[in-house]
Amino acid sequence: MRQAKLEIQQRDTFGKQSARALRRAGDVPAVLYGRKQGTVAIQINARAFKQFLRTYGENVIINMEVTAGNPEPVIIKDIQRDPVEKQVLLHADFIRISLDEPVTSAVPVILVGTPPGIQEGGVLEFSLRQLMLHCLPIQIPNEISVDVSQLEVGDFIHVSDLSLDEEIEVLDEAQRIIATVSQPRIHVEETEAEDGEGEGEGEGEDAAEEPTEPEVISRRRDDNEAE
Repeated sequence: MRQAKLEIQQRDTFGKQSARALRRAGDVPAVLYGRKQGTVAIQINARAFKQFLRTYGENVIINMEVTAGNPEPVIIKDIQRDPVEKQVLLHADFIRISLDEPVTSAVPVILVGTPPGIQEGGVLEFSLRQLMLHCLPIQIPNEISVDVSQLEVGDFIHVSDLSLDEEIEVLDEAQRIIATVSQPRIHVEETEAEDGEGEGEGEGEDAAEEPTEPEVISRRRDDNEAE
């Protein structure tokens, strides 16, 4: 895991109204907690924080100076984003860590390569997009690359197939599927439904062509003529 520095400021205002005011001013409200120390309310410049995330990602050790001249290692615990406009950051949680103690962190999974099974009509399914790892902070990777360039139709890659350092513990179940190339789907039911509709229409047309009413009228005319 890389290390970086992030400029923050302490704040002494709380509540929803205060948080909205901070966002309007271009800042992101956040908190820092952990290691049996008090929770500290902080704020971060939104533009600088977005640039920081683009550069380092979310898996990074941050040397944060809450008190000037006294940096302490922290990691991002959670980032809340607007449910519609994902680029809008609503809030962030940071947690203090020790570089000598293991931590649990979610690490994104990325797929590398093009499966040959796709050329056969298969569909690549990406089922597990992040893994929960437990290890020392410095050992946490920024991302986990999974090679899918050998997958044929029907092949799977499970969590147990990954090759990570022995010091890294994967908390996800070993048999969970990360990626697979599934069989192409054939829409048989729709075809059968269409065939059924065609038969119904034909029967309706035949029924409509039966000369029922004209026969009744004709008989009435014959009766009148007989009178």
